[in-house]
Amino acid sequence: MSVIQTFCRVIGERDCYTIEHSKNVARLMASFAEYVELPVEDVTMAYVVGIVHDVGKIGVPDHILNKVGRLTEEEFAVIRQHPDIGASILAEVGGLEKVAEIVRHHHERYDGQGYGTGLAGEQIPFFSRMLAICDSFDAMTTVRCYRREPLSIAAALTEIADCAGSQFDPAISRWFIDFIGRCADYGA
Repeated sequence: MSVIQTFCRVIGERDCYTIEHSKNVARLMASFAEYVELPVEDVTMAYVVGIVHDVGKIGVPDHILNKVGRLTEEEFAVIRQHPDIGASILAEVGGLEKVAEIVRHHHERYDGQGYGTGLAGEQIPFFSRMLAICDSFDAMTTVRCYRREPLSIAAALTEIADCAGSQFDPAISRWFIDFIGRCADYGA
């Protein structure tokens, strides 16, 4: 845990949005894992993956990471490297090899059109598919440097439903929508 806390501190010093986002995603991941009744060790794994999923942004220059407005194609190519950078960093820490692989694949898409290694469907690790939804949900429902007005929870859930089967795993999407609908933290 001390290594994970160090990663969080380093990320927070570079970008306060990313650390808050990571904390939100970690809480979502752990609560969602509990909701779908995963074993306690998997709930812990879900939390850890959520907190470190964007550690690779350490390798993204500030002018790209905090850019207001649309990224250029070249800038987006740099952003797309953060899962691999993060996985490489995490793989160097003994015991975090599984976490590293989950992080590496969290921007894959269910239809194979994401970034990472082009995995699709069940080839994508289960926790990476969960993370894709939790990460996207938090990104949609919070203020970002490129978008000042977040989506409502209802609009974000509609987006997840609309992207089930293409961007997101359809079964996990349904579970997540049900989870948020029953979660008091989200006004349901």
